[in-house]
Amino acid sequence: MAHFALPPMLGDPCHHATSSTFHRDQSKMSRHTRERLASQSTSKLGGPSSPSRGSLGELGRSLSSSKLQKSKSMLIPLPPIMKAKRAVTFEEIYATARLRVAKKTAVERKGGCAPHLQRGLSLPEFPSGIGGSRWSMGTFDSLNDEDSQTRGWAASALDLAQDERASKRGPDDGSDFGAEADMDGGMSFSKDPAGGNKRTSFEGAEDNEPAQRSAQVEKRLSRFRSSQSIIGTSAAGPPIDAGLVALLETLSARFEGRSDGLSETEINHLQTAFNRFKIPGESDLYTADLQSLLNYLGHILTGADAIAGVLREVTQYDYLDFNEFLQFIEKFFEYEREEFRLKFEAFDEDRSGEISILELRRLTKALGYHPQRQMTEEALNIVDADGNGQLSFDELCMFLAVYSYREGFTTTETAELRRQFDRFSVDSQGPQKNLKLLPPEALSDALVQVFGLEVSNYTQALGEQLASGQGLQKSTFDRASAAESMSFAEFLIFARRLRENEHERCLKNHAASFLTPAERAGGVEDAKQFDSADADHSGGISERELRKVLKSKSYTPLRSVLDEIFAEVYPDDWDEDDSELDFDQFFDFMLVLNRRDGFMMRECEELRKTYERFDEDDSGEVSAMEVAALFRHVGYRVNLEDIRDEVSQVDANGSGQLDFREFLRLMRLYREKELDRVKKAFEKNRDTSTGSLPLKMLDQVLEALGNEAPFPDYPHTEDLSFDDLVDIVDSCRSSFVAKERKKAGFSDVELEEFEALFHRFDKDHSKTIDNKELQGILKEFGWEPRTREEQQELISKLDMARQLAREAGVDDESENGSPDVKFWAFVQLIRMLRTDEDKAEEKKVLKVMQELRFSEGETEEFRQVFRSWVRRATELAGEKEAVGKGASTAAETIGRDGVHRLVRSLGISINPANKDVLDQRVSSLDEQGRQETARLDFCSFLRLMRWLLDSDFAGINDAAAKHA
Repeated sequence: MAHFALPPMLGDPCHHATSSTFHRDQSKMSRHTRERLASQSTSKLGGPSSPSRGSLGELGRSLSSSKLQKSKSMLIPLPPIMKAKRAVTFEEIYATARLRVAKKTAVERKGGCAPHLQRGLSLPEFPSGIGGSRWSMGTFDSLNDEDSQTRGWAASALDLAQDERASKRGPDDGSDFGAEADMDGGMSFSKDPAGGNKRTSFEGAEDNEPAQRSAQVEKRLSRFRSSQSIIGTSAAGPPIDAGLVALLETLSARFEGRSDGLSETEINHLQTAFNRFKIPGESDLYTADLQSLLNYLGHILTGADAIAGVLREVTQYDYLDFNEFLQFIEKFFEYEREEFRLKFEAFDEDRSGEISILELRRLTKALGYHPQRQMTEEALNIVDADGNGQLSFDELCMFLAVYSYREGFTTTETAELRRQFDRFSVDSQGPQKNLKLLPPEALSDALVQVFGLEVSNYTQALGEQLASGQGLQKSTFDRASAAESMSFAEFLIFARRLRENEHERCLKNHAASFLTPAERAGGVEDAKQFDSADADHSGGISERELRKVLKSKSYTPLRSVLDEIFAEVYPDDWDEDDSELDFDQFFDFMLVLNRRDGFMMRECEELRKTYERFDEDDSGEVSAMEVAALFRHVGYRVNLEDIRDEVSQVDANGSGQLDFREFLRLMRLYREKELDRVKKAFEKNRDTSTGSLPLKMLDQVLEALGNEAPFPDYPHTEDLSFDDLVDIVDSCRSSFVAKERKKAGFSDVELEEFEALFHRFDKDHSKTIDNKELQGILKEFGWEPRTREEQQELISKLDMARQLAREAGVDDESENGSPDVKFWAFVQLIRMLRTDEDKAEEKKVLKVMQELRFSEGETEEFRQVFRSWVRRATELAGEKEAVGKGASTAAETIGRDGVHRLVRSLGISINPANKDVLDQRVSSLDEQGRQETARLDFCSFLRLMRWLLDSDFAGINDAAAKHA
């Protein structure tokens, strides 16, 4: 047969991690297979199976004397790898032989014959003269007689196959069997001078022999080099992906009739997928999981009737072993290819045998594919070798195979997926030490880094399922003893499945917006199920309608962002009045928007660089303290406790820290707050008759938004739109950020308090304080240095504070080493000392957390509870806020009454007896030794929580579970 379907990433070494496909003896057969083999007692051919001693030698000698290479009616069908028109290894023949003997022996011991073996129980005969032959396949001292004969038969069978293949090429061919490379990435044998066999491997590392490629392949590679969708450049042209070369060669060979059957790479790929869906701990697959497995592999024509029809040709049972699965796959490929041909012919209206590229999108959509425009263009650059804008059926098949090569992702997207895979993967502990594998528990984090937080719910559920050991099969609740890690090729599959899931979700939410008037009139629309963004019922979404969708998702639609994404997903120049997106274009638009969290690509790159600068330990995560410093650096006034509250809102994986995607979402929240301020200023000052901001009002609006005059000249001569105003505000941001950095992230109220304190110690009103006066201020904060080392450290910090003030635009700052301290350097010093205090508190919390065996996520949850009840207790007491806006957690405490309210909030009744026990525990945890007025800081609060849980105080564990 001539199928075209190939696994993605053909040639990727990830696919060679599996062990030999067919090397499975009876001891490794699953319970289900053994039961099935024993279930039949007679053969459909009319009688019981022939007895056997389990020896291939005896079995072969009892057969006819026809030659192996001429046998066209093998009674036991060989697996696809034995039928392929390619080099077959000795190990493959030998392992297959052993498997057949094991199965036959198992059947005969049970006195029956399984249906899938009823066509016969014997392998082809041994070649003549085999009994006296000796084989240079290594020593057989450790083998029993039967296994020795089996091995010898396999070697001779291989020799005959090689001789036949060599004779078919002819004496003038100029090549021998051993020189023929297996383009499917497998292994081939050649005869050595001694008459033995040696292995020749196809490395597939770099394509260095273009002369050996077919003309069509070379033409396609040439087009691929000239396209923009390539990776890397060099003087000799861009390097060609070896997997792509192997893919094109294999497809060309199949289309030209030079190759058939499944390649070793394909079989390994199918084995990996089979393992994901088979019964955990067994070697079989329930047929009920076939549809899910085929969808997992990227097949789309997976209707139940189609699968059942193909399956009936393979087995009548409810489960398959891997060999039967391979037989099913080959037959399914034949069915799939024929269905594709019928679709192709339906679009080939003039019966020319070709369709236009313009029709390709409609055809692929009819087939069930939804390729992005950039991926379509990339694949076409390879497939349409002559560039005539027409595709034959074989070129369509090649297009779909190239599209599936990286699971529908462009080279740029694949590079990002690889980067995240490498970041979260670990070295294999198996035979291939250099192989990178991704643990299932890291799958969610890796995918979120590529696709954004919008997908986190789906990825977390998927990661948990895989980590549980259940795999992807749904027919049982069985679980394997250990969850399997995945190669990059499998990671690509999960990324594609995620995108398919997002496509379905988007379709569910917005499909009604894309119905044509005829479809609406026909009652296709279910208004209760779908949103109706398409107000004019045109079957597409205009820019005006798109803006409504974005606002409903809390995105402010800016012109610059829209134009950038339109250029990526829309094939023509976008007209904001007349252009519309169809559903697939709308989906692509939302996918890109969510991936960038509403930012432009340039902005995402700048934010990533900033993020990496503050990721001091290069862990890929930043703590709340690092986030606070980062936000101050980019011009936001924040304090640590507010940042902690906000971190908890976007911390999708519950780690207590922010990865880049979580940080990007937090930046999105801040950006939306900023845009809301600009929007309010615009609405307040715009001309209601024109809807625009008069140019004369610009300076006034900029000052109201916190910018300081003088403002730069702007190329605007007409009144301004909202987008114009945003662009101007953004262009003023550098000076705005410098001004905010000067304030070191403190609020205006805090700055006023600091200024009053500074002036109180500035006795001579010189706007400077000396070292002695500075010591007095620091004493009020409890920060005065007590040792010579602390004094030297303070002097160093003071010089650093002066430098930060200068970088923030303060021109009249005193020189380093000066005894005088000016106000803005003093502000920077306060921030540095407060940060040191926060760091000390963090170390203390970390130590207590480890001592009490709480995770970072649990600790952050307790922190939110603690802060919530501190605020609540303060409000109930009617007191003024106990601490300043910028205070650290160390200054926050909760008393007995607050603890009582917290416990009662869980539905626990506090009686006099357990109240005394609780109060005694609170008093014992007060670090200052207070009794009646005991108060707990956060670390003491954590200790109280551990005691409540461990002692199950008043049944608090059950109460907390019900409350959750």
